[in-house]
Amino acid sequence: MVRFLMVAVVAAGLVGCGGGPAPSQEFGKEDGTQIRQLVSSFVDAYNAKDIDKLAALFSGNAVMMPPNRSTLRGVDLVKGYFDGRLKEEGATDLVLDELTLDGHGPLAYVFTTYQLNLRPAAGSEQRYRGKVIWIVKKLGGQWRFDVQMMSSDIPPAAPPAAPAAPEKKK
Repeated sequence: MVRFLMVAVVAAGLVGCGGGPAPSQEFGKEDGTQIRQLVSSFVDAYNAKDIDKLAALFSGNAVMMPPNRSTLRGVDLVKGYFDGRLKEEGATDLVLDELTLDGHGPLAYVFTTYQLNLRPAAGSEQRYRGKVIWIVKKLGGQWRFDVQMMSSDIPPAAPPAAPAAPEKKK
């Protein structure tokens, strides 16, 4: 009988520890507002060439897949990408078209098209356009970019033509 009472008390205690329904995993209007602000901060930092601020918008384990380049893993490599893009390639005047975003719980996605100018120190100015998708994650109550994948609407430059083979002597 004592065993039955102990089992009943433990079972009742476990049921009581549930504390009610699980926390909501709904993706609400406030989440969308915070993500739109994250994207706006990205555009502002990009156009200001503020690489440290850009890096702070990404999670520590961020992954970036830029067009025609290798995948970058980690915020330090993401920061290095922006350093080259903004300083060496002279990227500026970033404009995003209408955002599409949705999410569930601590994950969301954002995609849009973009336009910017490239003004390299050596070379002519070029208008550049493409598409981007971000996977954003809520970490410690703050939304951060976790994955960024971009594609270009501009085809990559054609590789230089191979030199002609020397003629064989007859």
